[in-house]
Amino acid sequence: MLKEVGASGQISLGKKFAGQLYDAVFHQDGRVELLPVKVVPAEPQVREDVAAYESKSPVRTSPASVAAAENEKWVADHAAEIAKYNAWASTREPYAQRVRRWRQSQADKPTSSTT
Repeated sequence: MLKEVGASGQISLGKKFAGQLYDAVFHQDGRVELLPVKVVPAEPQVREDVAAYESKSPVRTSPASVAAAENEKWVADHAAEIAKYNAWASTREPYAQRVRRWRQSQADKPTSSTT
């Protein structure tokens, strides 16, 4: 199988090899050899107990839920202004329509040419 190294210095082996670990062996003659490996921890993981004087961490909320709550609060605080704007905007026609109408009125005007 022929693989080309891209501009970023990476090669793609395909999905079949995704998630596997390889030991890259660089030979003096320029060859690169990828050897599949399995990593086994040398020692069992040690779990330290939480010190008695430390308190448990508070429940953390995601940034998205914090932003949503702040958005809802802002909407509730500005409900009157939002209703006023929506009432005003409902009486207005879209900008594109106003421009189209203005251009039509300009085209309908007779142009005076000076010769």
